[in-house]
Amino acid sequence: MNIDAENRLLSFLGELSSIPGVRGALITTDDGALFSGDGVFNQSIAADLARTVRRMVVASATVGAPLAELLINFGRSRMMIIPLREESNLAILLDRDNVTSTVRSVVKLQHASIKALLRAASPDSAESGVHGQVTSEPEDEVDRLMLGELGPVLRDVQGTFSAYAESIGKAQAESAGMMREQMREWLLCCNPSPYTFPLLIDGLAQLLGDNLDRRASFMNDVQAAMRRSKIWGAKSR
Repeated sequence: MNIDAENRLLSFLGELSSIPGVRGALITTDDGALFSGDGVFNQSIAADLARTVRRMVVASATVGAPLAELLINFGRSRMMIIPLREESNLAILLDRDNVTSTVRSVVKLQHASIKALLRAASPDSAESGVHGQVTSEPEDEVDRLMLGELGPVLRDVQGTFSAYAESIGKAQAESAGMMREQMREWLLCCNPSPYTFPLLIDGLAQLLGDNLDRRASFMNDVQAAMRRSKIWGAKSR
């Protein structure tokens, strides 16, 4: 697997494992499993679980009922399984409290990007020499935005917003859901473009509370990201 793609996937798995109530996360691959070292998995457990998950997903598809998501309860724990593409599936071990919806929101936000990384890292992609030009299968309009022209700057904004949201007590998963909802509102009110981008930023700033200094600081940081973006550079010429 491409090292850069692997590191980005491991970073995502680490983020999942850091959510309170998540005990571990892994992605099944053709070669076995990719897993976060912060969770409960070791190499042997991850490999065994990956084989079991792949068999379950294949069996379901064989009988004409392909999985979109599967939840399995194990005593006080719960396993969430989400197929990604071909031999790749996401398996997350959760405590059986109220973390399922939070994890689902985080995965939804990153789903298309993960699939694109897996596709880019596949042997067929490497042989064809199309790294960086791989198309994914977006789940909805928000995913299409994240994979389109505005994707790089939107990811910068997401990181900046998450940092500010954390400063007012919001968990990373919660801030990811907040940004996704704000992007949906942006889609409903106008055509997303560099020209309507300030509407999204203003909406995000309002989610950071009534502190005007915090809002202004957030706006300044986001504008710096916009200035770094090639999109805005091209628009200004």
